[in-house]
Amino acid sequence: MYRSCLSFLGLCALVSAGAQQTVHQVFVLNEGYYDFGGQTQVIPVSLGSFDPASGQYTEVATIPDVRFGNDVKVDAELVYVSADSFLLKYDANSYALLDQVVVPGIRRIAIWNDQLLVTRGEVGGLSHYFEVRDKATLDLIYTINPADGMPYSCEAVEVLNDKAYVSMNNGFDWPNYTNLVAIVDLLTESFEQTVDLGPDGYNPEHLMVSDGAVFTFNNKDYSGSSVSRIEPATASLSYTNDVAINSGCGTSVLSDGKIYFMEYSVDRLARFDIATEQVIDTLFNGISAYGTLDDPINGVVYVSSTDYISTGTLHIMTHDGIEIGSTTIGVAAGKMALDLRASSGIDEPGPVSVQLFPDPADEQLQITWTEAPG
Repeated sequence: MYRSCLSFLGLCALVSAGAQQTVHQVFVLNEGYYDFGGQTQVIPVSLGSFDPASGQYTEVATIPDVRFGNDVKVDAELVYVSADSFLLKYDANSYALLDQVVVPGIRRIAIWNDQLLVTRGEVGGLSHYFEVRDKATLDLIYTINPADGMPYSCEAVEVLNDKAYVSMNNGFDWPNYTNLVAIVDLLTESFEQTVDLGPDGYNPEHLMVSDGAVFTFNNKDYSGSSVSRIEPATASLSYTNDVAINSGCGTSVLSDGKIYFMEYSVDRLARFDIATEQVIDTLFNGISAYGTLDDPINGVVYVSSTDYISTGTLHIMTHDGIEIGSTTIGVAAGKMALDLRASSGIDEPGPVSVQLFPDPADEQLQITWTEAPG
């Protein structure tokens, strides 16, 4: 017996037509303040939650026995945090700590299907700098070893088309930074190749994906910075363009087709347009950025500022650099993450009338619907 599958799919589309994503909360990873001279934790690392709807910020978890926080990611109402030498998993609703494992030198995290992609780096070196773990259990699945093609410490990691792009900057061997981005095939669990960013692309600290390409923000030896574009189809470098002198430690974000980055020499954010491939302006809003996060749902950019010792502020900024709100947060909030949830379409104009015919149906069922006045 034939049933009208297309009609059924049409009904499904109708039911989900009003579905959309909303920012349930913004997680803020505060690095705290560790006195390396005195070897004491003055202000602990903490995890905070900012509610965009109410503008309220709440500290939801303290992470003890760690000196600093490195990254935070949210997936399926779970929060993953890298802090010092720990990978931790929290419940995004209750904020309870669900699990943790020791990962020496853990830096950044990316999520691909049921896996966590982890980069590592440490003074003195490690046995490997990239590994993949089970998202549910945090168990180690596989590593990419130096002999496999990744011999240097790694920092940022992003995923595009089932491949991991990893900034292999050798960042823990100052000033012997490298200008390499490693590509790992996640389907075959193997190292594929490296992309050389050229003489102006040393020390890639941040990776961003947009326009079907991978962008890197490179800090060289902190005497200047540049932006590189990698074309995934050919795994080749498109360009590396200088953008500033003395810009910040990975303080960059891609939003609205532009890379926002910190110009430390002038203590302001500037914007690099990926369409024109050049710096277009500097934002004179008085915000000295430490951490940045794009919020495409609400069309804003979250920017943190701090004195690194006792205070921190979260700024909500339009794409043109206008500050529309701020709130006090923890100290040195270097990383943030959006907690996205599905939302039913509350903005529907009115109820929907669905008709099924013929009734009863023997071979084919037709479905029509009309929107009734609200």
